[in-house]
Amino acid sequence: MTTKDLFANNAHIGHKTSNWNPKMKPYIHGKVNGVHVFDLEQTEAALEKTKQFLAATKLKNAKVLFVGTKPQSSFVLKKALEGTNHFAMCQKWQPGLLTNFTEIRKRIDYYLNLKSQFETGEINKYTKKEISEYKKDLNKLAKVYEGVAEMRKRPEVIVVLDAVVDRLAVEEAKKAGVGIVAVADSNANPDGIDYVIPANDDAVESIEYIVNEMVSALKK
Repeated sequence: MTTKDLFANNAHIGHKTSNWNPKMKPYIHGKVNGVHVFDLEQTEAALEKTKQFLAATKLKNAKVLFVGTKPQSSFVLKKALEGTNHFAMCQKWQPGLLTNFTEIRKRIDYYLNLKSQFETGEINKYTKKEISEYKKDLNKLAKVYEGVAEMRKRPEVIVVLDAVVDRLAVEEAKKAGVGIVAVADSNANPDGIDYVIPANDDAVESIEYIVNEMVSALKK
C-alpha cells in the first residue's frame, strides 16, 4: 500500500469546498477546482494503523461488522467478505442492531426459520395466498439480514464505509461501546470515531481499495 496506490484509486478526491465539515480540516491537503483534496500521507498512515488494529482484533477472535448501505459499497462488501467469518449490513441501518441485539436476533431467527421452510418444502402446508405473503416477507428480510444471519452476538468492531450516510451506525456503536472504524470524506464529522480513514467514500475504486486492504488484515 502506497500513496500512489491511493491516488490511482481516487482516494484523494473529497467533496466540493462548499460542502465540507471544518472538523476534517487536519486531513485536507488543499483544494483543486473547488474540490477538497486529502493529504494521502495521512490517509496511508490511518489505513495502516487501522489494519494493525483489525489484525489484533482477529487474534482475539473478535467479530467485525462492515456497514456500507450505498449501492456501490454493498457491491464491494459482498465481494470482499466472501470466505471470511465477518459480517455486512448492506441495506438501511437497522436501529437496535448494536444496542438491542437480542430483539434484532429474534427477527433474524424468524428470517432463517422462514428460509428453511421454503428450502425444505414445509411451507407448502399453507395456502397459496399465505405462501405468497410469506415469500414477500422472506425477500424483504433477506435484503436486510442476509449479511448478518450468522451473527450470534453483538460484534466487537464496526467498519463504516460512509460516516455521513451511516451516521446512525456510528452513534449506536458509541452508545454500545463497540469499536468504530470509519471512512470519512471531507463532509464527515470524525468525532467519536476511533479509527478515522480520511478518503473518498463515493468512488467505487476508492471504496474497493480501502475495503480490500482492511479485509486483508482480517485474513492474515
